[in-house]
Amino acid sequence: MINPAPHAMQSRPPYTVEMFSSGPPQRPYIDVAYLEAEQDSAYSFDGTSDFIAQLRERAARMGCDGVVLGGVTNAPDAVASVTADVNASRKGLTATCVMYLPEAVAATPPPAVAPPPPAAAPSAPEPSSAP
Repeated sequence: MINPAPHAMQSRPPYTVEMFSSGPPQRPYIDVAYLEAEQDSAYSFDGTSDFIAQLRERAARMGCDGVVLGGVTNAPDAVASVTADVNASRKGLTATCVMYLPEAVAATPPPAVAPPPPAAAPSAPEPSSAP
């Protein structure tokens, strides 16, 4: 978990989990968990659509309201490196589980921060009255 959930998390049907690929939700939310989907091996045929389905299903089991897709990963495959296939790697996709904030919490503005006191201007030297 990244942050505490703003309310109880309950498992839900996968189709109710919103997916965001080009940016986060427009309504107030909090990042609750970091998610990853990855091929089982370098020889797996899983692709992006499979990763998205895995992320949505996992988020639904957790009780997430939405999933914000992150980046594609590419990691060396340990089994392939033992078999001397150095070009083999596992691909994956990262994401963040988000939960929407309750309306009352979302509408509360953040506490005001007092501006810093103005910096004192350097004082000019007193003019001398010497003749």
